[in-house]
Amino acid sequence: MSFNKIIIYGHLGRDPEMRYTTQGVPVCTFSVATSERKKGQGDSEPTEATTWFRITAWRNLAETANKFLKKGSPVYIEGRLASREWTDNEGMKRVSLEVTATELHLMGSRGDSEARAERPTGSESAPEEAVQDNDVPF
Repeated sequence: MSFNKIIIYGHLGRDPEMRYTTQGVPVCTFSVATSERKKGQGDSEPTEATTWFRITAWRNLAETANKFLKKGSPVYIEGRLASREWTDNEGMKRVSLEVTATELHLMGSRGDSEARAERPTGSESAPEEAVQDNDVPF
């Protein structure tokens, strides 16, 4: 058995970019920054290290990301980590790590985005029925 899952909580570095495959499947890409404070050595000040992740969301997650996320938005992502090899303009082989989102949660306050009636998430489930106080047996 093998397992590939990454969890990221951070902020968008720029607005999402939406495109569609030739078959019309929505794909949204964006970058998310995470930061970690590291203790300084001796009497030196602590430093903050930032790590950037390139995120790709497909289908409904892509549409949600494109509609509700913007530069600076806090977001929680679950996904699969993959490496991509490519050659830059100078002929050097490069490797980058990319995340394919499987779940996306918007973490900002409700007022962060205009005209937002509810906070969508990437885990779609059937709506729960409301329980009335009269229905509780005690």
